[in-house]
Amino acid sequence: MDEHLFNELKSNLHEAIDITRGRKKPDVVRVVMSPEEIRAIRAGVRMSRTVFAHKFQLSIDTVKGWEQGKRKPDVAAVNFLRLIKADPQFVLDALAS
Repeated sequence: MDEHLFNELKSNLHEAIDITRGRKKPDVVRVVMSPEEIRAIRAGVRMSRTVFAHKFQLSIDTVKGWEQGKRKPDVAAVNFLRLIKADPQFVLDALAS
C-alpha cells in the first residue's frame, strides 16, 4: 500500500476517533470522487460492477449510482474506494478475515 495514503487514512481515523469521543469538533469537509474515478477504480481491478459490489461488500445499486453520478459516496466510502485503488488484495483479505 502507498505509504502516503496509509498515513493520511491513519490520520483521518485518529481524527474520527477524537471527534467521536468529543475531543475535537468536526471540520466541514467535502470529499468528491467523480463517477469517472470510481469507474476507473473498478476497471483497475478488472471486475464487472456486480463482481466488484459483491467482492467489496457493497450494494450493486450503490456502485451503479456512484458510477452514473446519481449518488455521491460519503467520506467513508471515498476512503474505502481509495484503499481499494491502492491495494485491492489487502482490502479483499481484510474483508475475508
